[in-house]
Amino acid sequence: MKVLIAIIIMYLYASIPFSYLIGKFIYKKDITKLGSKNIGGSNLGRTCGPKAFVIGFIMDASKGALAVVIASLFSISVFYVAPFALLGHSFSIFMKFKGGKGVATACGFVLAYTFWGAIFALSIFVLVLYLKKYVSLASLVAIGAYLVYAIIFQDKIYVFFVFILYL
Repeated sequence: MKVLIAIIIMYLYASIPFSYLIGKFIYKKDITKLGSKNIGGSNLGRTCGPKAFVIGFIMDASKGALAVVIASLFSISVFYVAPFALLGHSFSIFMKFKGGKGVATACGFVLAYTFWGAIFALSIFVLVLYLKKYVSLASLVAIGAYLVYAIIFQDKIYVFFVFILYL
């Protein structure tokens, strides 16, 4: 029963479309009608600027970090809860099951679960973003680099989880 409660809490929190809300109420822009029309942080940054992106990124990252906290509070495996952080973010019940790509949410999870791995992946992300100026490319390369990190330093179930994230 506690697994089900944890999953429901996680999904509902992760379904909160922070980037959409930031765009709508702080910047007075409907990001679902601008840029890529996606409700994620990248589109928020594209349509409202870098400060909005940082705020949205932090809020969306909190979804992944909360998965680690909830798992700990309920004394269950984080791998029961973390997928629902990504599902809630990517398929928000509040946005007719549309959502972001889950990069910031995954980053928040990684940061809370393996701090040094997150620092490694974020460094790769920043480097690729600086060199190529594409968030999506930087995200993919950082996740791929993190998968290599996980293979070297983490257990098998975690490597499987990161591999699923990469897909």
